[in-house]
Amino acid sequence: MILAVHSSPRKQGNLERLVTLTAQASGHDYTLIRLADLTIHPCTGCVQCAHRKRCVQGDDMHALYQQLEQIDGLILGGVNYNGRVNSLAHVFMERLFPLYHQQPTLRGLPVAIVAVGGEAPQKAAEDMVGYLGTITDCNVVGAALFTSDTPPCFSCGLGPKCPVGIPALTWREKDLQSFTRVRKEMFLRFEDNPDVELAARRLGETLATSISGDWGRPRSGGGFYLPSSG
Repeated sequence: MILAVHSSPRKQGNLERLVTLTAQASGHDYTLIRLADLTIHPCTGCVQCAHRKRCVQGDDMHALYQQLEQIDGLILGGVNYNGRVNSLAHVFMERLFPLYHQQPTLRGLPVAIVAVGGEAPQKAAEDMVGYLGTITDCNVVGAALFTSDTPPCFSCGLGPKCPVGIPALTWREKDLQSFTRVRKEMFLRFEDNPDVELAARRLGETLATSISGDWGRPRSGGGFYLPSSG
């Protein structure tokens, strides 16, 4: 069983669909978890979890602890918010701390990373890889990324009127002059880029290979995939 966890507040958004594709490509049964649907508080640093391997905070993380102790692999999806992985993903990783004590539950667990962003999803991926690979000692087998080239300015309602949005600050003058309104086709889908689909499928297969125990570290063709947005 694989736990497929993602931190996007958008149901059926690019991240959720990409995480789902990765899970399906693994060939394993999986459970999809939307962190935005749960109440998970930040770690308080009290370390009272050391003796019983459970957090003293009575929130929705408790149900996830039971699942995390039984899974064969984990997929974690995050979004780049302002150059870092978004807070929902970070809080989830913080709250894995109870499973670290005594006999670390997640040590060596095969983990696949999925990250999206209007720009630079690799920054979110690096945060997740660093945390899960170093702090919880998981076996991170690779990452699949999607750059949507979709600024948050497209969703805020100001569109071309904003003088400090990404279009105003980074677009070429001729492109900015033609930007009169936000159009539906500006919101890119990862399915329109074959490289991203291939990355997710290969990542899922790599995760399955690691779960089977054939090898424990990424090899050529089974590491980090960094597709462009196209």
